[in-house]
Amino acid sequence: MRMSFLKWILIQLALLILPLSAAQTASAVTLVLEDKPSYDLSGYMEILMDPTDNLTIQQATGRNDWVGTVHEQVPNLGFTQAAVWIRFSLTNQADISRKFYVAFEYPVTNSVAFYTKDSHGVFQEEHTGSSIPASANVVPHRHFLFPLIIGQGQTVVAYMRVQSTSRMTLPIRILSDKALFLKSIRDYTVYGALFGLLALVLVYFIAAGSYLYKGTSLWLVLYSIFFGLHTAIRGGFLHFLLPDELLRITSILQLVVIAGLFFTGAKFFRVFLSLKTHSKSLDRIMIFFQYLSLTFVVVILLPYPLVILITLLLIVLNPIFSICLAFYFWHKGVSNAGYFAIGWIVAHSVAVYDFFRINGIISYNPLGEWPIPFSLFIALLFLSAAIIRQNADDHLMAGTDPLTNLANRRTFNEALFAEWNRCMRQRTPLSLIVTDVDHFKQYNDSFGHKAGDQCLCRIAYVLKQNTRRIGDLAVRYGGEEFVLLLPNLDAASAFTLAETIRNLIDQAPENGGSQHRDENVTISLGIATKVPEEGEKPEILVLKADQAMYQAKREGRNRTVASSSVGQSPLSVK
Repeated sequence: MRMSFLKWILIQLALLILPLSAAQTASAVTLVLEDKPSYDLSGYMEILMDPTDNLTIQQATGRNDWVGTVHEQVPNLGFTQAAVWIRFSLTNQADISRKFYVAFEYPVTNSVAFYTKDSHGVFQEEHTGSSIPASANVVPHRHFLFPLIIGQGQTVVAYMRVQSTSRMTLPIRILSDKALFLKSIRDYTVYGALFGLLALVLVYFIAAGSYLYKGTSLWLVLYSIFFGLHTAIRGGFLHFLLPDELLRITSILQLVVIAGLFFTGAKFFRVFLSLKTHSKSLDRIMIFFQYLSLTFVVVILLPYPLVILITLLLIVLNPIFSICLAFYFWHKGVSNAGYFAIGWIVAHSVAVYDFFRINGIISYNPLGEWPIPFSLFIALLFLSAAIIRQNADDHLMAGTDPLTNLANRRTFNEALFAEWNRCMRQRTPLSLIVTDVDHFKQYNDSFGHKAGDQCLCRIAYVLKQNTRRIGDLAVRYGGEEFVLLLPNLDAASAFTLAETIRNLIDQAPENGGSQHRDENVTISLGIATKVPEEGEKPEILVLKADQAMYQAKREGRNRTVASSSVGQSPLSVK
C-alpha cells in the first residue's frame, strides 16, 4: 500500500512538473490582434509561481523567473496552494482604438485579479472570482471578463493573479465585442434550454412521485437537483447569480453538491435496479460508495493522502463499478435497464474523464467545459425515459394478472363502468360471460400447482384469442374464474361465442405435461346480456351472469347457461 501511495505521489509530481518544464522551452511573444473575433492566449503568456502568496504586482513585474507556455496547450498546474501570476502582451494593429475582453474561462477559480497600467504608468486592478465579489468594471458573465481598450498601434502588457482551491487550469481567451455577443447567445441558449429541461423533469417527477408514492421518482428528482447544481457551478452560473455575501461559501457549497450528487446517485441506482433483490453483496458495495460520498463535505479537513484515496474511490472506482453493473443488468434483460444504462454510463463516464482531465492525465481542451452539461442532458433524457417506462409498466401490471397476463379485477371494474355508460348512451347491448374451471381443486391436488398454473394459462390463451374486437376484454376475475366483457354483442352472438370457447377447451387435452394428457379440463359458463338503462347499475349484469354460471355447475358442469336477462327462459346447452 505504501509503495502504491509513493507511486501516486511521483505521478502527481510528474504531472505538475511536465507542463512547467515544457513551458521553459517556450518563450512568450506578443499577440498581435488583427481581425479575428477571438484569440487563444495559450503560448502567448508567461507564468510565475508565488508559493509565499505575498508578492505584489510591483514585485512580480521585477522577477526574472517567469516561464513561457506552449502554444495551443492550456496550462494545467494541478492542485497548488501557490498564487499564480500570468503575463502577456497584446498589440492592436488596427488604425483605430479597439475594445477587447480578456476572458478567464475556468469558473471555479476562487479569485482572479487583472492588472494594467493607466496613462500615468500606475497599475489599475480589477478583480473577481467564484469566492469574491467582482469589482466595478468586470463584465457580469458566467466567465470572468475584463474589458480592455487598446489604442491604435498600441502594445499593452497585462498581468493576472490567480488562486484556486480547485485544480489550477488557465484557459484564457481574448474576445472582440462580436465574439462576446455570439458566445453569450450560444452559452445562454444552450444552458437555458438545459435548465429548462431540468425544471420540467423536476416538476413532472415531483408530481409523479407524490401521486404514485414512488421513491424512485423522488430519488431521481434529488439526483437531478444536485446534478443541475453541479453543472451550474462548473458552468459559472452560481457565482454569477449568488449575492456577494454568500460568495465566500461557494467552495464549501461545491463540496456539498458533489457529496449530494454521488449520494443521491448511488441511492437512485440501488432503488431503480432493485439492487438488493438481485444481489445483496453488490448492494452493500453501492451502500459503501453512497455513504463514502458524505466525506466530501469535510474533505478539506482531511490529510492529503486520505483526500487522494477518497477521490480515487469515489470519482474513479465508483463510476467504473456502477457502469459495469449497469451494463450487466442491461445485458441480463432487467426491465428498462437499457434506458437507465445509457443515461448512467454517459453521466458517469464524464465524471471519470473529468477526474483525469483535472489531474492532467488528459489535456484541457477548449471544449472541455461542455461534457458536463452534455452528460446532464443525456442523463435527464434517458433516466427520465427509464422512470416513465417503469411507472407505465407498474401501472400496467397493477391492472394485469401476473400469471395469465389477462386484465385483473381492478381493470375489469373500471372497464365495466365505462362500457355500461357508453352502451347506455348508444342504446346498444352489453354482454358478459362468466366462466369457471370445473373440478379445478381436484386437478391441482392430483397434478400439483405448477400444472394447475399451466392449465389456467392455456385457458387464458383461448379466451384472449376469442376476444379480439375493439372493446372486448378478457379478465381473470379470481382463482379459476374468468370473465369476458363484450360490448355491442347481442345475446345470441354471446351464446355462440361461449359455446365456441367451451368446445375449444373441452376438445383439447390439457398440455401441462404428457402425464396429464388423459385429463380433459372443462369449463362452465354463464351469460348475461342487457341494454343498460338509466337508474340501473352494472353490478346487475355481473350478478345475472354469475347466477347463470352456478346454474351450469348445478346442471352437471361443462355447459353454457344464458341468464333470463336476455328476455327469455334460461337456456342451457352442453
